[in-house]
Amino acid sequence: MMKMNKWTMALAAAGVVSLSSVAQAQEAAAGAEALAASTTVSGYVSTSYTAVNDNGHGNTFRNTTNDRFALDVVSLSISNGDLGTESGSAAYNLELWLGPAASDIGTGDSIAETAAGSSSDVALMEANIELLAGLGEQDVKLTIGQFATTVGAETYSYGAGDNAFHGRSLAFQLEPTHHTGVKADTNLGGLDVTLGLVNDTTSANTNHGGGSNALVSGLGYTLGDSTGWLGGTELTYGGVHDAGNEGSEVTNYYLGVTKEIVTDLTYSLAWDIRETDDNPDSNVVGHYLSYPLGGGTLNLRYEHGNINNADLDGSGAVDTDENVDGLESITIGYDYPIWTGVTSRVEFNQTDATGKTGGASESFAVNLVYNF
Repeated sequence: MMKMNKWTMALAAAGVVSLSSVAQAQEAAAGAEALAASTTVSGYVSTSYTAVNDNGHGNTFRNTTNDRFALDVVSLSISNGDLGTESGSAAYNLELWLGPAASDIGTGDSIAETAAGSSSDVALMEANIELLAGLGEQDVKLTIGQFATTVGAETYSYGAGDNAFHGRSLAFQLEPTHHTGVKADTNLGGLDVTLGLVNDTTSANTNHGGGSNALVSGLGYTLGDSTGWLGGTELTYGGVHDAGNEGSEVTNYYLGVTKEIVTDLTYSLAWDIRETDDNPDSNVVGHYLSYPLGGGTLNLRYEHGNINNADLDGSGAVDTDENVDGLESITIGYDYPIWTGVTSRVEFNQTDATGKTGGASESFAVNLVYNF
């Protein structure tokens, strides 16, 4: 039953307001309150200082040849929480990037940016609708819109827990970051399966697709206790198939293995392969170690392989010295929770590769991320 105070009743009796308009206003207010109650707002602010030697920090989003302070990005995420487990339920996810690094991903309106002669300081990182559907007795989660790729050990995010390092891996340069389309996720007997159809493009800017579509795929499985010492090992596969124009199509493959090899010491293997119709293939293997130490976490990343036709130095263009063999890169970092809600870390990187101008390059970075 609708509840009204005595003043509202008096106004209604005098004909100043109608009972129907009061009811509609109360229903609208109740709907707004329910929407607000189900909405979750989160995000982070990432800042850093980088000291470089010979362009050594080029494997981050924001390449620099100078020592400098930087506002990496401000991330704002809005969603209505978890999708839940009931068939027919729905959820939404929205993530905006604000600040200088937003243009580095390239998910803004590149046509408008080109016409204006500048890049945007606001980018749409993720925007999608999630739907839970029943297929017989099998639950399938559909994600429609813009979402993260299925390949790679590292992501575009600077947020807490998303990446062990502030600087991205060299293998990250081989991968797309986003897709626009639809994907389906389900679990078959303990095997996580992902299949999707997305815009046909090889760039991070997935809002402008080609004339056809590309396929995305993913598998994930955790070995059980029956496998003995291997129990708990996480196996991951990702693929982006036949993206790009005819004659220059690109296919990305990713294989990952994560295992706690001794108490608290976690090892991960990340293998990235990029096959291109009109260029030599690229192949990078990464090894990660993580260990809690002194109240913080010590992280190590070692990569080796070759990269061809990739923007290795983050300049936005591919140069002849970026077709490299004998690539080796090592990064050592330490995270320590000095302040509540803040990810605080330092790291050192050294990279060397045959054919890369300048030979060995080095960098040191300090990164603070406030998570809210």
